[in-house]
Amino acid sequence: MVHKTVDEEFASLVLELQVWLKTHPQLPQNISPTLLRRFLHTTHGDIGGAQRLLELNYALRNKHSQIFIERDPLDASSQQLLQVADLVPLPGLTPENNKLLFYRLIDSDADKFNFTAGIKVFFMVADCRFALESDDRLSEGEIPIFDMAGYTLRHLTKTVLSSLRVYMKFVQEAHPVRLKEVHVLNCPSYLDKVLTVVKPFIKSDVFKLIHFHLPNADTPYKHFPRAMLPTEYGGEAGRMADLKQQWMQQLADQREYLMDANNWQLNKSKKMMNGSKSKDVTQSLKALEID
Repeated sequence: MVHKTVDEEFASLVLELQVWLKTHPQLPQNISPTLLRRFLHTTHGDIGGAQRLLELNYALRNKHSQIFIERDPLDASSQQLLQVADLVPLPGLTPENNKLLFYRLIDSDADKFNFTAGIKVFFMVADCRFALESDDRLSEGEIPIFDMAGYTLRHLTKTVLSSLRVYMKFVQEAHPVRLKEVHVLNCPSYLDKVLTVVKPFIKSDVFKLIHFHLPNADTPYKHFPRAMLPTEYGGEAGRMADLKQQWMQQLADQREYLMDANNWQLNKSKKMMNGSKSKDVTQSLKALEID
Protein backbone atom coordinates (compact mmCIF):
# COMPACT_ATOMS: atom_id res chain seq x y z
CA MET A 1 0.00 0.00 0.00
CA VAL A 2 1.34 3.44 -0.97
CA HIS A 3 0.92 6.03 1.75
CA LYS A 4 0.50 9.65 0.68
CA THR A 5 2.46 12.40 2.38
CA VAL A 6 0.50 15.19 4.06
CA ASP A 7 1.27 17.49 1.11
CA GLU A 8 0.09 14.87 -1.37
CA GLU A 9 -3.06 14.29 0.64
CA PHE A 10 -3.86 18.00 0.71
CA ALA A 11 -3.10 18.33 -3.00
CA SER A 12 -5.59 15.55 -3.64
CA LEU A 13 -8.18 17.25 -1.44
CA VAL A 14 -7.67 20.57 -3.26
CA LEU A 15 -8.39 18.81 -6.55
CA GLU A 16 -11.50 17.29 -5.01
CA LEU A 17 -12.61 20.72 -3.82
CA GLN A 18 -12.03 22.15 -7.32
CA VAL A 19 -14.25 19.43 -8.81
CA TRP A 20 -16.90 20.20 -6.20
CA LEU A 21 -16.73 23.91 -7.09
CA LYS A 22 -17.61 23.13 -10.72
CA THR A 23 -20.86 21.58 -9.48
CA HIS A 24 -21.62 24.81 -7.61
CA PRO A 25 -21.40 27.42 -10.38
CA GLN A 26 -23.09 30.05 -8.23
CA LEU A 27 -19.80 30.27 -6.29
CA PRO A 28 -16.77 32.09 -7.71
CA GLN A 29 -15.00 29.65 -10.03
CA ASN A 30 -11.56 31.29 -9.89
CA ILE A 31 -10.73 30.60 -6.23
CA SER A 32 -7.01 29.91 -6.11
CA PRO A 33 -5.65 26.50 -5.02
CA THR A 34 -3.80 28.35 -2.25
CA LEU A 35 -7.03 29.72 -0.83
CA LEU A 36 -8.80 26.37 -1.19
CA ARG A 37 -5.97 24.75 0.74
CA ARG A 38 -6.48 27.31 3.52
CA PHE A 39 -10.14 26.27 3.85
CA LEU A 40 -9.04 22.63 4.03
CA HIS A 41 -6.26 23.43 6.49
CA THR A 42 -8.71 25.27 8.76
CA THR A 43 -10.97 22.21 8.89
CA HIS A 44 -8.05 19.80 9.39
CA GLY A 45 -8.59 18.23 5.98
CA ASP A 46 -12.32 17.61 6.46
CA ILE A 47 -13.58 18.23 2.92
CA GLY A 48 -17.22 18.46 3.97
CA GLY A 49 -16.30 20.99 6.62
CA ALA A 50 -14.22 22.96 4.11
CA GLN A 51 -17.15 23.04 1.69
CA ARG A 52 -19.53 24.33 4.36
CA LEU A 53 -17.00 26.92 5.54
CA LEU A 54 -16.43 28.11 1.98
CA GLU A 55 -20.17 28.38 1.28
CA LEU A 56 -20.78 30.38 4.46
CA ASN A 57 -17.76 32.60 3.77
CA TYR A 58 -19.01 33.67 0.34
CA ALA A 59 -22.65 33.82 1.41
CA LEU A 60 -21.81 36.27 4.19
CA ARG A 61 -19.58 38.30 1.87
CA ASN A 62 -22.51 38.74 -0.50
CA LYS A 63 -25.05 39.45 2.22
CA HIS A 64 -22.78 42.24 3.46
CA SER A 65 -21.28 43.40 0.18
CA GLN A 66 -20.79 46.93 1.55
CA ILE A 67 -17.97 45.50 3.68
CA PHE A 68 -16.59 42.60 1.66
CA ILE A 69 -17.12 43.49 -2.02
CA GLU A 70 -17.63 47.24 -2.43
CA ARG A 71 -14.14 48.13 -1.28
CA ASP A 72 -10.94 49.84 -2.36
CA PRO A 73 -7.73 49.83 -0.28
CA LEU A 74 -6.77 53.18 -1.81
CA ASP A 75 -10.04 55.05 -1.25
CA ALA A 76 -10.26 57.96 1.16
CA SER A 77 -11.87 56.07 4.06
CA SER A 78 -9.35 53.20 3.92
CA GLN A 79 -6.38 55.52 3.69
CA GLN A 80 -7.74 57.66 6.54
CA LEU A 81 -8.14 54.55 8.69
CA LEU A 82 -4.57 53.48 7.93
CA GLN A 83 -3.36 56.88 9.10
CA VAL A 84 -4.90 56.39 12.55
CA ALA A 85 -4.49 52.64 13.08
CA ASP A 86 -2.01 49.83 12.46
CA LEU A 87 -3.35 46.46 11.26
CA VAL A 88 -0.20 44.45 10.69
CA PRO A 89 0.48 40.71 10.37
CA LEU A 90 3.85 40.22 12.07
CA PRO A 91 6.64 38.26 10.39
CA GLY A 92 7.55 34.75 11.45
CA LEU A 93 5.74 32.12 13.50
CA THR A 94 5.74 31.32 17.20
CA PRO A 95 7.44 28.12 18.45
CA GLU A 96 3.95 26.55 18.27
CA ASN A 97 3.74 27.60 14.60
CA ASN A 98 1.15 30.31 15.19
CA LYS A 99 0.85 33.64 13.36
CA LEU A 100 0.76 36.92 15.32
CA LEU A 101 -1.44 39.77 14.06
CA PHE A 102 -1.05 43.20 15.68
CA TYR A 103 -3.69 45.92 15.88
CA ARG A 104 -3.38 49.31 17.55
CA LEU A 105 -4.32 53.00 17.31
CA ILE A 106 -1.55 55.42 16.41
CA ASP A 107 -3.74 58.54 16.55
CA SER A 108 -6.04 58.71 19.58
CA ASP A 109 -8.30 61.41 18.09
CA ALA A 110 -11.66 59.63 18.09
CA ASP A 111 -13.03 62.04 15.47
CA LYS A 112 -10.67 60.47 12.94
CA PHE A 113 -11.73 56.91 13.72
CA ASN A 114 -14.15 55.17 11.36
CA PHE A 115 -15.26 51.86 12.84
CA THR A 116 -16.70 50.34 9.67
CA ALA A 117 -13.69 51.41 7.60
CA GLY A 118 -11.51 49.62 10.16
CA ILE A 119 -13.43 46.39 9.64
CA LYS A 120 -13.22 46.71 5.84
CA VAL A 121 -9.45 47.24 6.02
CA PHE A 122 -9.11 44.34 8.48
CA PHE A 123 -10.64 41.94 5.94
CA MET A 124 -8.74 43.44 3.01
CA VAL A 125 -5.46 42.79 4.83
CA ALA A 126 -6.58 39.23 5.60
CA ASP A 127 -7.65 38.55 1.99
CA CYS A 128 -4.40 40.03 0.74
CA ARG A 129 -2.38 37.83 3.09
CA PHE A 130 -4.28 34.69 2.14
CA ALA A 131 -3.65 35.40 -1.54
CA LEU A 132 0.08 35.87 -1.03
CA GLU A 133 0.86 32.99 1.29
CA SER A 134 2.38 29.75 0.09
CA ASP A 135 1.63 26.28 1.45
CA ASP A 136 4.76 26.26 3.58
CA ARG A 137 3.68 29.50 5.28
CA LEU A 138 0.35 28.21 6.58
CA SER A 139 0.37 28.56 10.34
CA GLU A 140 -1.07 26.11 12.81
CA GLY A 141 -3.27 28.91 14.11
CA GLU A 142 -3.61 32.66 14.57
CA ILE A 143 -3.17 34.94 17.56
CA PRO A 144 -4.58 38.48 17.23
CA ILE A 145 -3.07 41.07 19.57
CA PHE A 146 -5.05 44.25 20.27
CA ASP A 147 -3.24 47.11 22.00
CA MET A 148 -5.85 49.36 23.66
CA ALA A 149 -3.40 52.18 24.41
CA GLY A 150 -5.02 55.41 23.22
CA TYR A 151 -8.49 53.83 23.01
CA THR A 152 -11.01 56.02 24.83
CA LEU A 153 -14.69 55.94 25.69
CA ARG A 154 -15.19 58.32 22.77
CA HIS A 155 -13.86 55.60 20.49
CA LEU A 156 -16.39 53.23 22.04
CA THR A 157 -19.21 55.59 21.01
CA LYS A 158 -17.99 55.24 17.41
CA THR A 159 -18.84 51.53 17.42
CA VAL A 160 -21.34 50.69 14.69
CA LEU A 161 -23.26 47.72 16.10
CA SER A 162 -24.39 46.44 12.69
CA SER A 163 -20.76 46.35 11.52
CA LEU A 164 -19.60 44.80 14.79
CA ARG A 165 -22.22 42.07 14.38
CA VAL A 166 -21.00 41.28 10.84
CA TYR A 167 -17.37 41.27 11.95
CA MET A 168 -17.98 38.93 14.89
CA LYS A 169 -20.15 36.51 12.92
CA PHE A 170 -17.64 36.30 10.08
CA VAL A 171 -14.47 35.88 12.16
CA GLN A 172 -16.11 33.30 14.44
CA GLU A 173 -17.98 31.25 11.84
CA ALA A 174 -16.70 31.91 8.30
CA HIS A 175 -13.08 33.05 8.47
CA PRO A 176 -10.68 30.32 7.27
CA VAL A 177 -8.37 30.51 10.28
CA ARG A 178 -7.85 28.52 13.44
CA LEU A 179 -8.10 31.01 16.28
CA LYS A 180 -5.75 29.96 19.08
CA GLU A 181 -5.69 32.91 21.48
CA VAL A 182 -6.60 36.60 21.59
CA HIS A 183 -4.53 39.06 23.62
CA VAL A 184 -5.67 42.51 24.69
CA LEU A 185 -2.79 44.72 25.86
CA ASN A 186 -2.91 47.86 28.00
CA CYS A 187 -6.45 47.27 29.20
CA PRO A 188 -8.01 50.51 30.53
CA SER A 189 -9.96 50.93 33.75
CA TYR A 190 -13.21 51.13 31.76
CA LEU A 191 -12.72 47.72 30.13
CA ASP A 192 -16.04 46.62 31.64
CA LYS A 193 -17.84 49.25 29.55
CA VAL A 194 -16.12 48.00 26.40
CA LEU A 195 -17.07 44.41 27.21
CA THR A 196 -20.69 45.45 27.77
CA VAL A 197 -20.79 46.44 24.10
CA VAL A 198 -18.79 43.62 22.50
CA LYS A 199 -19.34 40.56 24.71
CA PRO A 200 -22.91 39.86 23.51
CA PHE A 201 -21.44 39.18 20.06
CA ILE A 202 -18.69 36.83 21.26
CA LYS A 203 -19.31 33.10 21.55
CA SER A 204 -18.50 31.63 24.94
CA ASP A 205 -15.83 29.29 23.57
CA VAL A 206 -14.14 32.21 21.82
CA PHE A 207 -14.34 34.44 24.89
CA LYS A 208 -12.39 31.78 26.80
CA LEU A 209 -9.48 32.36 24.38
CA ILE A 210 -9.16 36.05 25.30
CA HIS A 211 -6.39 37.13 27.67
CA PHE A 212 -6.55 40.63 29.15
CA HIS A 213 -3.30 42.33 30.22
CA LEU A 214 -2.73 45.41 32.36
CA PRO A 215 -0.59 48.30 31.07
CA ASN A 216 3.13 47.49 30.89
CA ALA A 217 2.51 43.90 31.98
CA ASP A 218 4.93 41.10 31.07
CA THR A 219 2.16 38.49 31.12
CA PRO A 220 1.70 38.45 27.31
CA TYR A 221 5.18 37.02 26.87
CA LYS A 222 4.18 33.83 28.64
CA HIS A 223 2.15 33.14 25.50
CA PHE A 224 4.36 34.34 22.64
CA PRO A 225 7.97 35.50 22.29
CA ARG A 226 8.51 39.19 22.88
CA ALA A 227 11.20 39.05 20.20
CA MET A 228 8.46 38.61 17.57
CA LEU A 229 7.00 42.05 18.34
CA PRO A 230 8.05 45.37 16.73
CA THR A 231 10.98 47.25 18.23
CA GLU A 232 8.56 49.69 19.92
CA TYR A 233 7.48 46.80 22.15
CA GLY A 234 10.97 45.54 22.87
CA GLY A 235 10.91 43.04 20.04
CA GLU A 236 13.12 42.29 17.08
CA ALA A 237 10.61 42.36 14.20
CA GLY A 238 11.59 45.86 13.08
CA ARG A 239 9.84 49.23 13.32
CA MET A 240 6.06 49.09 13.14
CA ALA A 241 6.06 51.87 10.54
CA ASP A 242 8.29 49.80 8.25
CA LEU A 243 6.22 46.65 8.74
CA LYS A 244 3.06 48.60 8.04
CA GLN A 245 4.48 50.20 4.91
CA GLN A 246 5.18 46.75 3.50
CA TRP A 247 1.55 45.78 4.00
CA MET A 248 0.22 49.05 2.61
CA GLN A 249 2.26 48.31 -0.51
CA GLN A 250 0.86 44.79 -0.64
CA LEU A 251 -2.68 46.20 -0.44
CA ALA A 252 -1.90 48.53 -3.33
CA ASP A 253 -0.35 45.69 -5.34
CA GLN A 254 -3.37 43.46 -4.72
CA ARG A 255 -5.92 46.22 -5.29
CA GLU A 256 -7.28 44.74 -8.52
CA TYR A 257 -7.70 41.32 -6.90
CA LEU A 258 -9.47 42.80 -3.85
CA MET A 259 -11.80 44.99 -5.93
CA ASP A 260 -12.70 42.47 -8.64
CA ALA A 261 -16.24 41.40 -7.74
CA ASN A 262 -15.79 38.21 -9.79
CA ASN A 263 -13.48 36.97 -7.03
CA TRP A 264 -16.12 37.34 -4.33
CA GLN A 265 -19.60 37.61 -5.79
CA LEU A 266 -22.17 34.85 -6.01
CA ASN A 267 -23.74 34.27 -9.42
CA LYS A 268 -27.39 34.06 -8.40
CA SER A 269 -28.48 33.08 -11.89
CA LYS A 270 -26.64 29.75 -11.61
CA LYS A 271 -27.87 26.63 -9.89
CA MET A 272 -26.06 23.82 -8.14
CA MET A 273 -25.67 20.77 -10.35
CA ASN A 274 -27.28 18.14 -8.17
CA GLY A 275 -29.71 16.70 -10.70
CA SER A 276 -33.31 16.84 -9.52
CA LYS A 277 -32.16 18.12 -6.15
CA SER A 278 -30.76 21.38 -7.60
CA LYS A 279 -31.49 24.43 -5.53
CA ASP A 280 -30.72 28.06 -6.20
CA VAL A 281 -28.50 30.37 -4.18
CA THR A 282 -31.40 31.91 -2.30
CA GLN A 283 -32.33 28.51 -0.91
CA SER A 284 -28.66 27.85 -0.08
CA LEU A 285 -28.48 31.07 1.91
CA LYS A 286 -31.62 30.17 3.83
CA ALA A 287 -30.17 26.75 4.58
CA LEU A 288 -27.15 28.48 6.10
CA GLU A 289 -29.47 30.39 8.46
CA ILE A 290 -27.64 33.65 7.96
CA ASP A 291 -28.73 36.41 10.31
